[in-house]
Amino acid sequence: MLRSVRRGVIPLICGLAASVFVAQYATADPAPATKAHAGPVSDYWASQFQFDNNGTPWSTADFAAIKAKGIDRAELNMPWSKLEPSRGTFDFSEMDTELANAKAAGVKLVPIFWQSGWRGSPATFETDHEVTSTGATGVALAWWDQTEQNDYFAYVTATVAHITHNPAYGGSFMDYGHLDAQWLDNPGEGGWAPADIAYFHSSWLPATYKTVAAFNAKYNTTYTSFDQVPAALPGAALDGVYQAFRQWSVQDTYDRLTAAVREVSNGPLFYYFGGHISNAPQLGNLPDIFFNLARKYHATVVEDAANSAGLSLLFGSLGRAYHVPVAQEWTVFGTDDQIPAEAVNWLSMYPMTLPTGGGEDFFIHDGTSKDVIGYPIYTSWLPVLQKISGSYPTQPVAVYIDYSTARGNDGGGNLNGVENSIGALWAGYQAGFSVVTSEEIANHADSLSHYRAVLPMNGSDANIAAYQNAGGTVLSNGSQLASYAPAYADLTSQHALQVVPATAANHRSSMVTLGEVNSNYGYTGSVTLHPDGLNLVRGTYHVVDALTGQAPAQKLLADGSVCVPVTMKSAQLDQWSVLPGAAPAGTPVPASCPGNNSGATSVTGTAGQSGGGLIYMSVGATGQGADGNLIQVTQGGQTAYETWTSAQSGVTPANVYLQLDPSSQVAKASTVTANVTYWSVAGQGFQVQYDSTTAPYFGGPTVAGSGTGSWQTATVTLTNVQFNELQNLSADLRLAVTDPTKPLYVSSVTLSTTG
Repeated sequence: MLRSVRRGVIPLICGLAASVFVAQYATADPAPATKAHAGPVSDYWASQFQFDNNGTPWSTADFAAIKAKGIDRAELNMPWSKLEPSRGTFDFSEMDTELANAKAAGVKLVPIFWQSGWRGSPATFETDHEVTSTGATGVALAWWDQTEQNDYFAYVTATVAHITHNPAYGGSFMDYGHLDAQWLDNPGEGGWAPADIAYFHSSWLPATYKTVAAFNAKYNTTYTSFDQVPAALPGAALDGVYQAFRQWSVQDTYDRLTAAVREVSNGPLFYYFGGHISNAPQLGNLPDIFFNLARKYHATVVEDAANSAGLSLLFGSLGRAYHVPVAQEWTVFGTDDQIPAEAVNWLSMYPMTLPTGGGEDFFIHDGTSKDVIGYPIYTSWLPVLQKISGSYPTQPVAVYIDYSTARGNDGGGNLNGVENSIGALWAGYQAGFSVVTSEEIANHADSLSHYRAVLPMNGSDANIAAYQNAGGTVLSNGSQLASYAPAYADLTSQHALQVVPATAANHRSSMVTLGEVNSNYGYTGSVTLHPDGLNLVRGTYHVVDALTGQAPAQKLLADGSVCVPVTMKSAQLDQWSVLPGAAPAGTPVPASCPGNNSGATSVTGTAGQSGGGLIYMSVGATGQGADGNLIQVTQGGQTAYETWTSAQSGVTPANVYLQLDPSSQVAKASTVTANVTYWSVAGQGFQVQYDSTTAPYFGGPTVAGSGTGSWQTATVTLTNVQFNELQNLSADLRLAVTDPTKPLYVSSVTLSTTG
């Protein structure tokens, strides 16, 4: 079907609103959407697809196959150039066929509109691209080229208008593309273009600062016109000014685009969030931008990379604060042997989003290994997911993130490591604390005054100072949380099992998801559930396995908690129900629960051998740009692992990454002895860098060796240890090579503790 569409001009939003937004890192309270429309989707079980099946429309049988697995929505990555082969002329014939086939199978289609960055986008008639920091042509279009921006808006609105009344239409994604590095794999690939810089000078700066004199007063500069203000690269003087413009561009653009779509459709809308907390300054991906817009337009936010505990805790909190549904998507990053545990990690965290949970989204149903391995895990767990209800049991305490550095505030808190730190905090103390951001407060979605105590994650700011001045309690470390928020679960070891509950609205029962999330080790220990941490009314409770209907062995403790011995294999899921009353007659009672002093006091990793409680990561890996690739070799008559040199890997550092059994006593110790057997050559050595209480790569002892070309064993002591799997590859420690231009050979590593 070919259609010609007359294009109009989409009005720009600037003026005073821009000034308020940038100066205060906030917008005013959102106004209601301009048109009545359907509410957000709160029951979303989806998988992402290419637009078609290698050039052929997806068939009714294709859609029926996913429907039979419990998936009711198929997201289609839209190829702009295929739907609009020439400016103003549209071909919806294949889309119409797919809609008809989906309707016949009872599946709804959800188009994902890509401005650029996916096959078929942008349209072939768009030629003005951003420029990278090196002067190369970027992936994205020059966003403030008005012709191209109007073209994209017209493409999206015309397509939605065409399909919105089809019974198989399931809503649209508004924000996937490369606008000002909104979703770039490598920071610095785009974000600068003559048209962008021209708009920065001619419109944004005057709207924000009014006069050059006001700008000079703020930044101690002496410019005579706004045209002289640099569109500075990261790290350069005044880089925060252009960064603030980029963030404003993201919010302004998607606000206008969503409003334009609302004029032609009252169907469901979605926003994707791609990336992580740490790359918000580079990628322009502030979560609160999309939550604020979702609140305004009654949309659902989809959390990409939902296998990050820190990110899922944040998004669950934001969903509750903004009253916006949150769906979760798992983007695979591991090798085939790691995929099952990754999938379990993602699926087990779904209750964190409740009661605003919006469902799950699988990326991507395309026949690759992540699909072949991960998709069956997703679909097999869907019947359980679809029955989970209630609320994640939050407590009146919060951790706080200052996000202002992503707005261009060079003095704001550093965002590197914040996400991992939140996840590690929760893994060590499974309690329902909230995560509050500076953006959330500026958008009037939450207030620190709601919390008994607040733990800043990346430094203090004006919000923390105001909270403290008003009598609020500001914590200095995570260990203090226990005084203000009861844990809902205690585990006998970390980083293998995670427990995520959802408590019923009447506070008389809870549904508890257990996920064994370590790809190398199982979990043997116990789980102790605390009714007060679960926000249950006082009383006696027992546990029933929801999958079998049987009550497992359990012990009612004196404080009313219930202790259950647990043995789970790697990448296993389970679902419990916490119910009122005593356990059924005949339920076994363990003699000792929880157990104490269990696990090995020594773990060893030996080259070429499995077992021992200590695993070398990336053995046999060949990825360019990786700093931990290892080769198994024979050196000096012994089997050893050899690091890649910097010439082989293409990166400067070289490391031996190791992960230890989280159920061992070593994993719980604060002081550990390390014995490393290595081949000593002149000029080569290593430093033991490990997860500590202050950093994931704490610099421990350095070993130089004798340089005699022989096998030697070095013994070093690691202090203030806090193994949290926070290093690359989820490692607990690494041997950082002294001279990466030469290989390091390691035969064995033993870690031990006296308890």
